[in-house]
Amino acid sequence: MGVSGATRVAGVIGAPVRHSLSPALHNAAFAATGLDWVYVAFEVAGGDVGRALDGVRAFGLGGLSVTMPHKADAAALVDECSEDAVLLGAVNCVVPLDGGRLRGENTDGGGFVDSLAEVGVDPRGMCCAVLGAGGAARAVIVALARAGAAEVRV
Repeated sequence: MGVSGATRVAGVIGAPVRHSLSPALHNAAFAATGLDWVYVAFEVAGGDVGRALDGVRAFGLGGLSVTMPHKADAAALVDECSEDAVLLGAVNCVVPLDGGRLRGENTDGGGFVDSLAEVGVDPRGMCCAVLGAGGAARAVIVALARAGAAEVRV
């Protein structure tokens, strides 16, 4: 399937971001499911997140993934945030809403706990260790606590 005037566009913003595997993963998923979408990496310099979000609105993009160093800036600049995004002060997904509004989500922690469930691991009552202390690690710590981990060590 080629790119046409009807093709929906989504992408990832970050700096640097050209090394990201997200375009290959998303484009393979779009092709496998027959969706007329394309996913690209957008290199966005520090301080330009607001302009990037204006671009989402202006071009009608289907959404964005947000990576470092823009997660906190995106959280402050979207029109609304999910509960997790507010708690963490960080957004890893920007979802377009009606009327040009943008919603920030943080799916890092929930995605991690969901992946544990897929392999039969339930963190309830467990002592869990998180290696790292960056943005995704903070989200994982919150998600493990919500999932009932007895202790989370960083």
